[in-house]
Amino acid sequence: MHRAPTRSKAKSLGFTLLELLVVLLIMALGSAGVAWSLRQTPEQTLEREAQRLIYWLEVARVQASVQGQRVQWVATPLGYSFWVNGPSTLPKELIPWLASSTRVISSNSFLVLGPEPILSPQSIELGMQDTNAVRIKISTNGLSPFALSR
Repeated sequence: MHRAPTRSKAKSLGFTLLELLVVLLIMALGSAGVAWSLRQTPEQTLEREAQRLIYWLEVARVQASVQGQRVQWVATPLGYSFWVNGPSTLPKELIPWLASSTRVISSNSFLVLGPEPILSPQSIELGMQDTNAVRIKISTNGLSPFALSR
C-alpha cells in the first residue's frame, strides 16, 4: 500500500515566503553597503581633478616647448581653458571641472607655460567651494613636472 505524503514532507520541498524575504533583505542591505562605500569623498574628487589638471598642464608645457609657442592656462569658476597663438592640439573650448564646486583658491588663476623649457616656479591651489578644509596644491619648481604637493 502506498501512503500519501504527509504534510511535513510536502512543506519541506520549497522555501517559504518569509525565507525568501529574509534573503532579499540581506541582499539589499549588502548592495546598499557597497554603494555607500563606493561613494567618492570630496578629497577623492579633488585629487582626481588635480591629476587631470596635471595631465593637461604637462601636455600644454610639452606643446609650448616643442612648437616654441607661449601657452596660457586660465581658470574660471566653470572650468579652465588654454590660450595659444597659432595651431594647437590643446582643446579650444572650456574644460569643465569634474565637480561643479571645484575652484582655484590661490590668487593664481593664470599660468604661462613656455616657450622656454625651464619655467619659473608655479603653483595652483584647488579647493571645494562648499568646504575650505579640502585643498590640494599643484606645483612645479620650473624644471620638474607639475605634481601634487600637500
